[in-house]
Amino acid sequence: MVEDDKLWSIILSPCLTLTHHVNHSLFSFLTDTTTISELPSIDIPSQGSIRQFQLSHNDVTVKLSSLGASITRILLPDYSESAPRSFDDVVLSYKSPKEQHQHKNTHFFSAIVGRVANRIKDGKFLLQQDESSEEKRTYNLDRNDGVNHLHGGYDGFSHKIWEADMDQNHVKFTLTSADGDQGYPGGIKVTAIYSLVANEDVVGAKLKLQMHGCLQEGETKATPIALAQHSYFNLASHSSSERILKHVLHMPDCDKYTPLDNTSIPTKKVQSVKDATAMDFCKPRTISDALVHYAEQMVGLTPEIATDNVQNIMNDGSKEITFKVPKEGGVVGSNLDGGKPYGFDHNYVIASHDGDNSALHLAAVLSHPPTRRTMSIHTSAPGVQLYTSNYLSGTDPPADLCKGNSKYSQWQGICLETQTFPDSIYSKTPEATDEFGKGRCFILRPGGDDYFHEVHFDFGRMP
Repeated sequence: MVEDDKLWSIILSPCLTLTHHVNHSLFSFLTDTTTISELPSIDIPSQGSIRQFQLSHNDVTVKLSSLGASITRILLPDYSESAPRSFDDVVLSYKSPKEQHQHKNTHFFSAIVGRVANRIKDGKFLLQQDESSEEKRTYNLDRNDGVNHLHGGYDGFSHKIWEADMDQNHVKFTLTSADGDQGYPGGIKVTAIYSLVANEDVVGAKLKLQMHGCLQEGETKATPIALAQHSYFNLASHSSSERILKHVLHMPDCDKYTPLDNTSIPTKKVQSVKDATAMDFCKPRTISDALVHYAEQMVGLTPEIATDNVQNIMNDGSKEITFKVPKEGGVVGSNLDGGKPYGFDHNYVIASHDGDNSALHLAAVLSHPPTRRTMSIHTSAPGVQLYTSNYLSGTDPPADLCKGNSKYSQWQGICLETQTFPDSIYSKTPEATDEFGKGRCFILRPGGDDYFHEVHFDFGRMP
């Protein structure tokens, strides 16, 4: 059940929500069955104010924050129960944006990440500013993930307070990023528009996110851009002691993935999941079974140890334990270094994506049979990163900063980040297969096209 929170009680009461029209600091628009409300802002000294919003449609309620254009809460009913049903918050996050800002959000909870999502090898990239010239310039970035750059760096888009606005249909966040911000060339403007609308069922709702980027007026430099929504989902509850192990994941349009080196950088090859069956979600699989299979095939654990590791969590999810790759490393060819937590952190290729970034394709379906909750994800992006929160430890972030004083440990949440492929800022090279090149990072150029990325999270009830 969601923790006690007076604001949530106010929002979930239709009568009280309507009275917000008379209060400029806490107001809402009501259209059809969708309610959009603004909650009290949070002042951050010398940084500005973080604005908060609430979207409610049918039996789904979503809370947003202008810090990182974040999804900070999603309330869903337990569809296994008869009415009146209980509700749970199904995204991991901090108690409030204040704690998120205080802790620097080292695991990128809830936020939109950028200027370029995922990893960039060695924290640098080459870019032709003039496409008619062979000359390339090197741009150096933060190395905030070992030797690599991750999700925009130490002070990327997920750490910024965005401008915010709302109307009767959506909440819009806007951010400007100057030339040189975190080492990236060119000044840009990005927007993220969230709306909550009806889906095709009598229950649930669809959360739509549209991300757009363009060069600032008069900008003469080109720059890469690749935004991603980085929420950690747990359809049982953000604080569930079973973690994500009873979830079922189905990725029917993802029959290929991009293998990694030992620093989680793609090798620039594209491989069929049939050649590494632990990676195969073309048919529905429980996360527990998938992690056991991964531990056997990629990590090199015996079936008994792989099974025991998962069973230990299912028997007592409160245990403070992290399961790691043996010190000698994973199996030959897995490129897994010893001593690191294991689990999925891989980019999958969406097969039906044909280069048309205006069309939506199914990326994944995540379900939780005990509560009958399900979430389908459709996107215009060519890839989706599956991450099973391997690096959550129960202490980072500290429990006293998290919702309900929750200890978020390994496999507590699952991220399904729709994206262009990691480390793909390049022109076609002999080292990169044409297939990998189809997922290349978008480059904004003067006089060129704008960047656009759309993703839908469809919440509902399992059949």
